[in-house]
Amino acid sequence: MKMNVEAVVAVVGVSLSGIACADAHLAVRAWGTNYWGQCDVPSDLGDVRQVAAGQEHALALRSDGTVRAWGMNLYGQCNVPADLAGVVQMDAGGQHNIALLANGTVRCWGQNAQGATDVPQDLGIVTAVEAGAISIALRADGKVRCWGRNNEGECDVPANLGAVQQVSNNGGYHVVALQRDGAVRVWGYYANDHLAVPAGLSHAIQVSAGSSHAVAVRADGSVVCWGRNDVGQCNIPPGLPSVRAVVAGFNHNLALLTDGSLRCWGWNTDGACNVPTDLGPVGWASGGNHLSVVLEGSDADFDGRIDVLDNCPVVYNPGQSDCNHDGIGDACEIAAGAPDFNHDTIPDNCQCLADLFVDRQINGADLGALLSQWGPATSSTVSDINRDGQVNGADLGYLLNAWGPCAN
Repeated sequence: MKMNVEAVVAVVGVSLSGIACADAHLAVRAWGTNYWGQCDVPSDLGDVRQVAAGQEHALALRSDGTVRAWGMNLYGQCNVPADLAGVVQMDAGGQHNIALLANGTVRCWGQNAQGATDVPQDLGIVTAVEAGAISIALRADGKVRCWGRNNEGECDVPANLGAVQQVSNNGGYHVVALQRDGAVRVWGYYANDHLAVPAGLSHAIQVSAGSSHAVAVRADGSVVCWGRNDVGQCNIPPGLPSVRAVVAGFNHNLALLTDGSLRCWGWNTDGACNVPTDLGPVGWASGGNHLSVVLEGSDADFDGRIDVLDNCPVVYNPGQSDCNHDGIGDACEIAAGAPDFNHDTIPDNCQCLADLFVDRQINGADLGALLSQWGPATSSTVSDINRDGQVNGADLGYLLNAWGPCAN
């Protein structure tokens, strides 16, 4: 999905009623330059679950686990291997592609400049893949493997890199990784210069790497951009609403807002930022130089990151959080009715919210503290259990209902 791209591709949910639904057919749309037919979307794609864009080609992952490609094919990037099946996630690099199969193995095809398609044999269990100027695999243990071009150290994964939840390389010669603890790391070209992670950047939930810039989304929906800004790629639009994810193209960015709409800024020479006015709510987005890919519809599971194999396929679940380690994402449990009294996106069954003294007991001491703080509350008022700005009957009822030893 990455460098010097020449088009924009979108996947849009379509139904007879005109409203995308969970079983809607997903159609692909494309806009931008079309020198190599990258905007000539095949009419027989069928049901699509993911799209990606390379330099001058595009890919679609169909619901049956097969992949279709169109656009430039000078390096065989559109020659999908005949035996490629069971794909659960894929990505398009500059002139090569990468696919993750259901059995955890990885396949690559296309141009093999400097070994980009030479998949290491000792990858282990892989949960997500990414292709840009290089190829990347994210393993189940949070470790990152890179292969291909390494002129600028972009494949030299730092030895002290913590467990990673998402990694990005969208065609430039640097890699941006988001650790599971929310810290952001960069390595490769300019990693210690203008691409050094901004001081104070924390609580990130998603990152993306452009050609010579990078972006991150914080937990509060705000966006941070750093690196080159010669064509406005880091000029975040004033008043940008809460953002769910941002994808960095070669020199532009595509933001997916929490309401499902899109905003784009940066280089727009060929109209890659001219988001169609009739585009409905989006669930998947991807970008390159002149290319943006979006998936519209309620069944589009997108969190903007490499770890698209989310453990909560119906609700956005940053970091794939699973507080009780039952294999069901916290967001899924809450969506299914699990209580979240304080609205912190962690099910109450993983917490002991009314234990105000943190002694693993909810008793008279906690009750006394709550009654003493009755009334308007501030952010530091511990007795405001549901964080609604008031210590009142709702908090009291919750505490009394949870009376006794903490169950978790």
